[in-house]
Amino acid sequence: MKCDLIIDGNYILSRLVFTLDKNNLLFGALESSLENAIKKYTRWYPFENVYFVSDSKEKSWRKKYLDEYKAKRKKDTKIDWKFVYETYDVFKRNVDGKRINVLEAPHIEGDDWISYLVSKSNEQGRSTIIITNDYDIRQLINYSLEPLWINIMTNEMYGKEKLFLPEDYQIFKNKLDKLPNDNIFEMNYNTEFSFLFQNFLKKYDIHTEDPVRSLFVKLVMGDKSDNISSIWREENNGKFRNIGKAGANTFYKKYLEEFGDVDLEDEDFEENIADLVCEKKKLSKSNIPKIVDSIKFNSKMIDLRIDKLPEPVVKIMNKVYNEKK
Repeated sequence: MKCDLIIDGNYILSRLVFTLDKNNLLFGALESSLENAIKKYTRWYPFENVYFVSDSKEKSWRKKYLDEYKAKRKKDTKIDWKFVYETYDVFKRNVDGKRINVLEAPHIEGDDWISYLVSKSNEQGRSTIIITNDYDIRQLINYSLEPLWINIMTNEMYGKEKLFLPEDYQIFKNKLDKLPNDNIFEMNYNTEFSFLFQNFLKKYDIHTEDPVRSLFVKLVMGDKSDNISSIWREENNGKFRNIGKAGANTFYKKYLEEFGDVDLEDEDFEENIADLVCEKKKLSKSNIPKIVDSIKFNSKMIDLRIDKLPEPVVKIMNKVYNEKK
């Protein structure tokens, strides 16, 4: 089984910077620590492609639609970020092209690149292992039986190595275990991937995800850390209360009860959610158009499916990706 490795450079950088700074090792060990992290991941498996994605230095294209996007995020002022980013740039230049493709482009975020690369890999029948702590990526965790591939995500947080798998990943695993080994070249790939998968299951903290549910919940609740509001906010004494994760999950369950399985492409999808919100919050149905607009806005900001990203963004990624080939 062929597989691509996708590394979120900003996640790796952030994790290392805070750990090294805490131990007074930042100035002497950042570049070597980045190199060692990459070596660790690339030794897992004979990956077909290894991609290292990085956020653009320029403002995200999402700022065009929401000026306050990510405005609340603050950097630790005790850290020398000038040194950090200069070292990071040197590291990216040094590893690019040495079996690792560094992908970065103006106004494009790392999660846009991850979505793009996952789509490319899956189209060509390859699995992906994604190294990131960006939980938006959970909407991309999925698998296929024909052709056989799986997208999994892993990260290390608070000393725990976590693995995020599709909700019914056992179906994929059963198919993987039954793969014929009549091709001498594929035999090693299948055996090694099966071994890697088993090793992950034994050693990592396992979390399962339904990509449709992950996206539905995020669309409803928005993203507080990115300043993206939930689809309905209640004002109380001048303060706004958003729909939280628990509330968004409740709406998901209610949607299943009222309308059946969630079809993200259903022309009534947004209106169905808006109707549930009005019913739950005891709102006039006149609020439905406003809520529908909020859902569509959140989709524009949050939905990472490649056909939902702006066409100009995809064109830029296509150009950079093809130049790397």
